Amino acid sequence: MRTTFLLPILALAFASPSVPLTAADSSASSTPSSAKASLNGDFKGRWKGQDESSGDLRITFAPGTDSSLTARAIFTYEGTDVPTQTKELKIDGGRIELAFSWQVQGVTATSRLKGDIKGDKLEGTYESSTAEGAATGSWSVSKVQAGS
Repeated sequence: MRTTFLLPILALAFASPSVPLTAADSSASSTPSSAKASLNGDFKGRWKGQDESSGDLRITFAPGTDSSLTARAIFTYEGTDVPTQTKELKIDGGRIELAFSWQVQGVTATSRLKGDIKGDKLEGTYESSTAEGAATGSWSVSKVQAGS
């Protein structure tokens, strides 16, 4: 029963607009300044798990130290807020990879989002894993215009 509840959450590891959960300590990326500037800000969208679970997703990018870019991911699942801790952010040309950890009901999980940067839209697949198993799915977020 616990695995059934956690797998969809794992697959999300970063969605839902209800109550945002934050991740910190993201790694630097070696992205050119112009690419970093285009990612700065809030991106909102959805995730969908292999088991038809789904939710909202928000990722915020901000300038870090030493010309790095930081990321903060937020997700909720079935009304439950799940805080995340960013572990890694890689941007290579038009590709992005974001990894973060989170914990729910005493179980620690890791999620890794991989995808493409298409202008103001980011989309791809994710994989979440715990000692109890793994979950996969897709995700897509679009840049939120300032003031909206």
